[in-house]
Parts: sequence; C-alpha cells; structure tokens
Amino acid sequence: MSSSLTVTSPTRTSNSAPSVLWVTRRYWPHGAGQHARAAASLELSNAWSAMGTHVEVVTPRYGAHWSHELLYDTIHVHRIAAAPKGEWSMQRYVRHLGNWLTEQAKRFDWILCDGINDDVRSVATAIAQSRGDNRPDQKQPTRGGLICDGWGGDSDEVWCRQARGGKRCLQAITELDQIFTRHPNADRFLVSNGVAPDRIQRIAKGFARPTRVTLNQRIESRRSLELINTDLKTEKEDQVLLWCGHMTGRANTAEGVKLLVASARIICARYPNLKIWMLGDGELHDWVHTELRAEGVRSVVAIPGTFPDMTDIWNSVDGVVITDEDQLRYTLPMAISHALPTVIADHACIRAWIDDKFSSDVADSFAWFTSNKPSAFRKTFRTVWDDLPTAVDLAWEVAMDASRRLSITEELNRWAAAFSSEKPTLPTS
Repeated sequence: MSSSLTVTSPTRTSNSAPSVLWVTRRYWPHGAGQHARAAASLELSNAWSAMGTHVEVVTPRYGAHWSHELLYDTIHVHRIAAAPKGEWSMQRYVRHLGNWLTEQAKRFDWILCDGINDDVRSVATAIAQSRGDNRPDQKQPTRGGLICDGWGGDSDEVWCRQARGGKRCLQAITELDQIFTRHPNADRFLVSNGVAPDRIQRIAKGFARPTRVTLNQRIESRRSLELINTDLKTEKEDQVLLWCGHMTGRANTAEGVKLLVASARIICARYPNLKIWMLGDGELHDWVHTELRAEGVRSVVAIPGTFPDMTDIWNSVDGVVITDEDQLRYTLPMAISHALPTVIADHACIRAWIDDKFSSDVADSFAWFTSNKPSAFRKTFRTVWDDLPTAVDLAWEVAMDASRRLSITEELNRWAAAFSSEKPTLPTS
C-alpha cells in the first residue's frame, strides 16, 4: 500500500531508533517478482523496518508518470530524479544524488548503498561532508556503508570489472565506514582491490524456519490467484511448477527460460495434471508466448507477469525450477525457505552458492541437471515428479538445515548490532 510522503524530522536524536537511508536503483514493490535485485532490496528493507529500524529509501524514477514521493507500508520512498540513461546523465545523476544525500545525512545513522554502482560515489561524498559536521545532538557523524552481493554474471565483482566507472566506485568504497558482504568471494574481491579487511563485515542471508502449507491454505491461495488472473486457474488434483525470473537468454542456446519452453510440451504431455507458471518479464517475453502457443501448451502454461506480494504464489506451487544465476538473489532462497522441491541448473556460480551454505552431502542431494540440455532437465524433473512426496520430505530437511545453519534471526540480530549507534559493529566473520 502506498500514499503520499509524510513530514519527517530534520534531525535524529540520541535516543531514537536507528535510522537508515537505503540508496538503491531498484525499489519496485509492484515488480519485485520480476526482478531479482528489486525483490532482494524490498525484502531486506522490509526486514529492517520490521525489526524497529527507521528506514527510508532513495531511488530514481523510471517513468515520467512515477510519483516523486510515496509511503510504502512504513517506509518513506524518495524518487529524487529520473533514472540515468547514459554517461552524461549518469554524472549529472551522481552529482544530484550526492547533493541530496549531503542535505539529508543529518537525519540518519547510516546511509547504505545497494550494491557497487555509481551511486556509491554519491554516498561517499555525503559521508565525507558528514564527518566534518559534528553537532552536540549527535553521538557520531552519519556512517556510510555498502552491501556487496551477487554471484557470477550477476555479481558486483563482474560489474566493477566491466563498467567504465568501476575503478572510481572501488575508490569511493574505501571512504566508507563499513562494507557488508553476503559471502566470502565478495570479501576476497574487496580486499584484493584495496579495501581494509577491518572495514568488511559479512552478514550472510538468513533463512526462516519453514512452515507447512495446509490444504486449506493452498486452496485459498489458488482461489485468490484465479480471481486475479484466470490463467492461474487450477483444479484440486493439479500440481504447479514455478519459474520466476528475468526472461532473457543468449541466441542459439537452450539455456535459461528457453530451456523450460523447449521442454514444456513434453513434460506436460507426460503429466496431464501439471501446470507451469512462468513469472517475470524481459526481452524474451513475446518469444516465450509465441513459442508456447506454437507448441500447443499455452492453456497449461501461465505467463501472468509479476506480483507485488508472492505469498499466495509460494503457497500454491508444488515445485520450482532454477535456470539462471540471477535467481540466486530471490527465487532459490525463497524456494528453499518454503521447503519446495527444486530442480536446479548446474551452473558453476549456482553450485558455488549452494556449497557456500550447505554441507557437501546436502549440496549433492539437490536435483541438478546440465544447464544447456533440455533433455537433462526433463530427466531430472521426472526423477522429482515421479516421487514428489519423497522430494517434498527432502526439501523440508534442506529447509530445516538452512534455518539452523543460517538463521534469519541471527541475520537480523547482526543488522541490529551494526545499525546501533551505541554499539560498535561486529568483527569480520
């Protein structure tokens, strides 16, 4: 739910709750199901807000009709300028954002940047100004931070190496107080590029303890989705396979979303009660729609777009397929947390993500398939779907293991300690 922005206090007081200004390029509550980065940004800021932190967001506008300010639940959102579209507009945006952050810095304990991008230069500018602006009502100047995340081609590391402004961003990072990372690969990358190890703090993504979805919950969720979009209509005996991500892919390959499209007709013929839901958008959306119609399976494969709230989706589906590395930010973690059987493409970065979080025995228990072979996907899918109750039991064990090893409670406790203006940040993991 959104509304116009309410008036905020011009300064923060020493006894107030920690306050965080979240600088992110992608804060899209109504499109989070489509874009993994947007979903991860929304989930994290909501978690901060729920634990008592005062959170505000600054983000660009991607359309002339987008509002300049809004309130999403309890989070104030500032859309201060149009999104940059080129090098010239990028430099103008960075200057404008830096000036705006400098003006607003006194209201916050932390200014945090979502990932390594040109926005971090604006954050560094505001923090440098804050350090020279000591006031009696503050315990310490506003601190600056960054969250470094992503795997493979979706990682901040790859962006820095490929982008023209990568070196400038790395230099700006060295001016920040703390860099929060999600995995050891990010730690090594930052240290190798001159970031002091004592400024790096790893806070791994946590997993909530799974809960069983009752039959009544599933029926109600499916009924709600059917009312939203008739393509999502299911019968009581139907089973649903979910794919959720960005519809993209390289030419002349069968990877990514193309792999599922290439297999849809065959697996739907083998399993008459199977429904496939493909959530998301992207440059291949029209191609996906055309191919599914040509294959004659459009009636059992839904392409409903995106959802601002995925609760009913997760309650309704019976399994998930992971084909791309960008699904590591949202879809795969959520599939694990909801104890759903998951068929996973054996990409090196996806394997590394799993190995970072689970023991080798658990990692090997996932249903892997060769990433560029539709036939390999279909074979692995059959092993899961032919004995779905066993796959469900195994997924439950994996979810419980994840919640014990990497508890969401522990993650939030670490964020709370880091945000506290009275306590020092935790030592490097």
